[in-house]
Amino acid sequence: MMKFDFDAELIGSDGVTLPAYCEVQLPHVGGQKASIYLAVPSRHLTGEPPSNPCTLMGKSGAFSISMNGVHWRQFPVSPKGLIGLAAIDISHVSRLTLQCRSQDANREIRFHLAPISYLRSESNFVHFGDRSQSTELFSMDLPDFGETKFVSDWMTVYHRDAEIPGATVVAGFCAVAALPPDASSDIDLVVAKFRRSLEVLSVLFRQAVTLHGWTYTDGATVSTWINPLDPNVTPSAREDRGKYVVKPQVFVECATGLAHAYGKTSEETRSLVRHVLVAVNPHTKSRIGDRFLFMFSALERVIESAWKRDQTLRSPAVTDNAIAELLGQLNATVVAENGEYASEISARLEGFIKTVNSGASVRDKVSAFFRVYPAMSCADLWPILGAGKERGLRDVRHALAHGRSTFVSLDVVAVAEWHLAILLERLIFVLLGMSTPDGISPGSNMLRTGGMGWYEWGQWHPMRSKPDQSI
Repeated sequence: MMKFDFDAELIGSDGVTLPAYCEVQLPHVGGQKASIYLAVPSRHLTGEPPSNPCTLMGKSGAFSISMNGVHWRQFPVSPKGLIGLAAIDISHVSRLTLQCRSQDANREIRFHLAPISYLRSESNFVHFGDRSQSTELFSMDLPDFGETKFVSDWMTVYHRDAEIPGATVVAGFCAVAALPPDASSDIDLVVAKFRRSLEVLSVLFRQAVTLHGWTYTDGATVSTWINPLDPNVTPSAREDRGKYVVKPQVFVECATGLAHAYGKTSEETRSLVRHVLVAVNPHTKSRIGDRFLFMFSALERVIESAWKRDQTLRSPAVTDNAIAELLGQLNATVVAENGEYASEISARLEGFIKTVNSGASVRDKVSAFFRVYPAMSCADLWPILGAGKERGLRDVRHALAHGRSTFVSLDVVAVAEWHLAILLERLIFVLLGMSTPDGISPGSNMLRTGGMGWYEWGQWHPMRSKPDQSI
C-alpha cells in the first residue's frame, strides 16, 4: 500500500479551519493499524485551536484523502515568530477514506476483516514475494450478496532503510463480493447488510468478527478504514470450547443456511438471536463471572419472550395478593430487626414478591421456554434450575450478582460458564429453526473432546454441590 504525503485542511466542529501537512500510511491488510502524522504550520497557530471532532480533507496526485472524527489530545502552541511545522497529538480517527478513479468496470466490494482465529487456522500458507498475493479460503452464498469469497491476503514489506535491511510478510483477511448493476449505491446500507451476516457467523467462528474497513469499486475505487489507529480484535472462545461447532467439511453448507435463516427471520427473533450472539461471543474481554452474568441475562430475555408466547392455559392464582402481602410484612420485619443478613434476605424477599405479583414462578417460565422450543435439548448440560443443595445455573447467577459474605469457587463458575455457553450456542440454532450441528449436539464426540473434560457428568455434577467459600 502506498504512503501519501500531502497538504490538507483541518476543520474543527466549530468551523475553525487551519492548513495542515499530513503523512498517511494505510494498512497493508485488514488487522493492521494505519500510520498518521499530522502537523500545522507554526505561523498559523495564533488563535484558538479547532474544536473536536475535526475533519481533514486533502489530495495527493489522483488520490483524494479524507478523515472524519479526528480527535486531538494536545494541540500545539507556537511562540510568536517561530517557523516550521508543529505536530498534532492525535488520539482517535473514526474513518479514513481514500478515493481515486478506476479503470475496472466491475462493481465489487472487499470487506477487510479482523484476523480471527478460525480464519488464521484456515490460512497456513504465506510466503515472501515481490507483490501482493491472495488465496481463497472458502466461499459461501450470503443474503443480498450471493457468492462471497473469504480470502487471505498477504504482501511482503521490505525494510531497506533499516540498520539491517530485511523484509516482513503481513497477512490479513477479507470477504469479496461482486455487486450486480441494480445493487444499492448506498454503501452504508451495503455494509450494514454484510455486518448482519457477520453477526450470526460468529457462532461458527466462536469469535465475534469486527469489520476493519472496505474497498468499493464502481467507476471509482473508495477505500474506507474504521478506527484506523486502533483496529479491534475480539477474544476467541475456540481454546475453551473446542475448535469447531460444525465439521470443517460441512462448514460452508451450515454457514450458508445459518446466514439465510438469520436474514429471513422476524425482527423480534433476530433481536433475541443478536443478544445471545453478542453474549456468547462478546466484542470485549471480561472476567469469567461477568461473562456468565452477561450470558444468563441473554437467556432470561429469551425465557421471558417464550413465557409471553406460551399459549398453555394457566389457572388464576387467587391467593397471589395474600401471599404478596404476607411476604411484604415479613420483609418489613426483617428490615426493622436489621440482623446480620438483613439486606440479603430483604433483597430475596423483594424478588419473591415480584415473582408472586407477576403471576408466574421462575419454574413456570422455564417450563414455558421448553414448551415453546421443544427442540431445545439440555438434559446433558448443567440444569438451569437447581434442586435441593445442587445448584442450577440460576443459582450461580444469584451468587455472583448478590453474594456478599460468600462467593462461588472460580472452578465452579468456570465449568458453569462453559455449560451455559454451549446451551446458548444450541439456542441460537433452535431460535432460527435449524438442527443442532455436530460440535454441540448432545453426546457428540466433538463436544466431548473439545470441552477440556467439562462435558463429562462426573466432572461437572460434583460442582453443583461444592460449598461456597467465605470472603
